[in-house]
Amino acid sequence: MSARTSITVGNYVYSAQDARKTVENLATLWTHHTHESTIPEGWLAGARGFIAETASLGGVRLPSLDNVDRAIDALTTSLIEKYPQLDSQHVESILAAMWRFFPTMRMLDRHHIGHVAHLHASQGLPKKAIESATVTWKGLAGDAQRSRVHHGRPWQALCIWSTQAIDALRASGHPIEPGFAGENITVSGIAADAFRPGAQFRCGNVRGFLTAYTLPCSKNSQWFVDKDFNSMHHEHGPLSRVYAMVTHTGDIGVGDTFELFTDR
Repeated sequence: MSARTSITVGNYVYSAQDARKTVENLATLWTHHTHESTIPEGWLAGARGFIAETASLGGVRLPSLDNVDRAIDALTTSLIEKYPQLDSQHVESILAAMWRFFPTMRMLDRHHIGHVAHLHASQGLPKKAIESATVTWKGLAGDAQRSRVHHGRPWQALCIWSTQAIDALRASGHPIEPGFAGENITVSGIAADAFRPGAQFRCGNVRGFLTAYTLPCSKNSQWFVDKDFNSMHHEHGPLSRVYAMVTHTGDIGVGDTFELFTDR
């Protein structure tokens, strides 16, 4: 595929880099969705179907489906190797399949109600506090990332965090405040461990689903004692930020009701 070709999948536009990085992150997205989760057999059956569909779309060998974790790893490796030979239509179909599949990976039987405590949008860190914003398919209007290597893809349109997570980090001595770690929406009134990839949210007219944990990076080190920015890594407890994909656009403001649908 041409390194300059952008790809449109429904309402979402991927640059060539966005598309390639999204496919490369397939196995990582799977591990984020399955983190500390008990996977029902019916869910695994759906995953096997997704693997078979995606292998066919990418023209790669179907891996053994005996172990879904290993199959996802093998599929990702095969797609990365085959990627330079894929045309835009093949990549578009793979991306569409991914985002049909991942939103189905969590039971949504828990309904949490909180509020938008803070909104932030700007370039660089800390992000600038704002009172309201329009949420587009790309995220909050006025928000930007200085580096697009690891950020800015459609499934990273919003970065969401819990005030409970920030309070816990501050209680441990870390001088962090809302917006410092680059989140766009800070939510109060919902437990930090409820924010899990696969959960879905509603805030006014805005709808979306959580796609992945936001991995910490060294740019956040100044907000942590001894530069321990991995304190907010999801493997160290339920204090991680999360990325979200927008499924319905609209306006959002501080104080708005924020509803989260998940499985705990």
